[in-house]
Amino acid sequence: MRKTPTQQRSRDMVETLVEAAALEIGERGLDATTTNHVAARAGVSIGSLYQYFATKDALVEALMHRHAERLLVAVATRLRAQPDSDVRAVTRRVLKSVFDVVAADPAQRELIRHWHRLRTGPTFRALEQRMLEHCRLYLMRHHADYHIVDLPAALFVVINSLHYTVAHYMSLDEPLLTQRQVIDALADMVTAYLRAGGEPPRAAGSPRRRRTPQLRRAR
Repeated sequence: MRKTPTQQRSRDMVETLVEAAALEIGERGLDATTTNHVAARAGVSIGSLYQYFATKDALVEALMHRHAERLLVAVATRLRAQPDSDVRAVTRRVLKSVFDVVAADPAQRELIRHWHRLRTGPTFRALEQRMLEHCRLYLMRHHADYHIVDLPAALFVVINSLHYTVAHYMSLDEPLLTQRQVIDALADMVTAYLRAGGEPPRAAGSPRRRRTPQLRRAR
């Protein structure tokens, strides 16, 4: 973002521009949308838009950040609303909420279709860190059920496995699997991994690592 909004008027302008970008991308598609389209939808001059966003890419990055925040709210709500330790049920409900949020937002669906060529690194890293914290708190509440050997490593593997698999699946024009198949398979994978203490399957005859729960903050 070229100009950091400090006053309410500036923050309102940024929100108006980002919302206009969402509407244009949802209707026209990512490649067909221009900054002129966004400015016209927002009812401002192109010069006013460039005061805040130097390029279309900067607008898209701000829009991805907003979408990430909405996904985090949905995930956090599901984790707080699920008091029991059935990680399979929790994973299924979290993934279902993510799919529902994306399905309800044409712009978000369009951005995910092109996630592999966008500047998604900063947004993905921020989303990963926030997700790690939410999941860490959930597992700490149920530490008696899941004796994780190395919690930071287990969370990293789980979060990124879900993150990239879901993003890739949503980017496919004609996926071979149904949404339910993907959700069920991922839920089974996470459940088996966590119930094994976050350890990969052992080779025959190899010694088992000593399980020492590490419920410190993931870095």
